[in-house]
Amino acid sequence: MTPPRPSPRALFIVLEGIDGSGTTTQLELLAGHLRARGRQVLPTREPSGGPIGKLLRGILLGQHDTVGARPVDGRVMALLFAADRRDHLAREIEPALAAGDDVVSDRYVLSSLAYQAVEADRPWVERLADGIRTPDLTILLDVPIAVAADRRQRAGRPTERYDADGTQERVRENYRRLASEPARWGKVTTLDASGTVQEVHAAIAVEIDRLMDREGPIS
Repeated sequence: MTPPRPSPRALFIVLEGIDGSGTTTQLELLAGHLRARGRQVLPTREPSGGPIGKLLRGILLGQHDTVGARPVDGRVMALLFAADRRDHLAREIEPALAAGDDVVSDRYVLSSLAYQAVEADRPWVERLADGIRTPDLTILLDVPIAVAADRRQRAGRPTERYDADGTQERVRENYRRLASEPARWGKVTTLDASGTVQEVHAAIAVEIDRLMDREGPIS
């Protein structure tokens, strides 16, 4: 009798980058690549589809800036993103991984460290993430500010809170710095995402295949 084949370990993979870097487009392409290799996949995103995530999406679009026409304070944004992340983990990510499904998330903790650290003290933002699950791999899609802005405009996206070029430049610098630091937040691989959708997908697929080959099955 042939023994059962060992099951692959569920993987937690994150796509990061400035707005217009292609994380949303690449999310479904990566999920399809994993499925083609016979894996079950949950594609998800932050802000999440939970109650805190829905509130955050409204704030990002300026829908709740009504008190004296002042935007929500940056420290409040950091707290909301941290709360949404823990809710996201409890609602979606942890149950899927426990069931043996891979999880691919469009944004996770590096987004807070890149975006919210523009408006709040980074060590404090880091403390809000203490103890959360570390991804198996984070792929940073790096693009020039002008390329990302052009993509957002061509896509007809509404203007959001962090879309100003100056803010995006600071966020991009934060991402690059995070990718070069010791791996407190897990392995981070930076890819040039200024090419076509298919070129970027092919580069991501190479990294994911390397990850799966390294991990191998659970015996």
